[in-house]
Amino acid sequence: MKNKKYLEWQIYFLEEENNTEILGELILNNKYIIKKVFKDTERNYVAQIEIENKYYILKEFRSEIIIPQRKIQTLLKKGEALSTLINTTEAIELGIEELVKPIIALVKKRGTIKKSYLLMEYIEGTKISTIEDIDKIMNLVEKMHKIGIYHGDLNTSNFLKENDKVRILDTQGKKEKIGSFKRWYDILTLENDNLVKELNYNVREKYYLKEKDAWFYLAYLLKNFKNTKLIKKIKAKKKELRKKGWKI
Repeated sequence: MKNKKYLEWQIYFLEEENNTEILGELILNNKYIIKKVFKDTERNYVAQIEIENKYYILKEFRSEIIIPQRKIQTLLKKGEALSTLINTTEAIELGIEELVKPIIALVKKRGTIKKSYLLMEYIEGTKISTIEDIDKIMNLVEKMHKIGIYHGDLNTSNFLKENDKVRILDTQGKKEKIGSFKRWYDILTLENDNLVKELNYNVREKYYLKEKDAWFYLAYLLKNFKNTKLIKKIKAKKKELRKKGWKI
């Protein structure tokens, strides 16, 4: 991994990729065209952009800028953009080639992170829609989980069909160092996916781990706790306060 200082920013890019830092300079100088905005919230911004007749996905990580506790953490942490670039690159090298390829991370940091972006390859694909598609997702989940990598937001909307392949989107590609809590949490999240429920797909039956362990029960308890009426009320209140300008 290499980095280059440009204006008040650090541009991080892969050593073997030639001249990708120039893409970062073009973005920072607003020399790109926004083709389509997929998400524009207080927490995230995701758009399809065009640079010199080529499409990319540009993601801005806003949570770590506006939420006080997350912001403080960036004093010591790399931040989501750089961490995603490093983690997903390593995961691809370990054989998870279905991951959307990260290209560069742009980080503006003075003590804490002030702004950050991740530039990724653009995938022209279609939505997951069939049982066969979810079977392919389960094969990818097994591939990731067996080497300790978890998704973190495992639902069918974070995958795309590209010809006969299924590609993985919107993950930081983190590795679980102790236990299997995060991987079981992935599975429980996928079980609650709307399409999975609509197709009556049995996630647990297709998952390669059949035996429930202590990490499964811990993940199960937390997942069910988050679905209680009290927690849902708290989440709804937080959303309401965010609309009023609260940084929570």
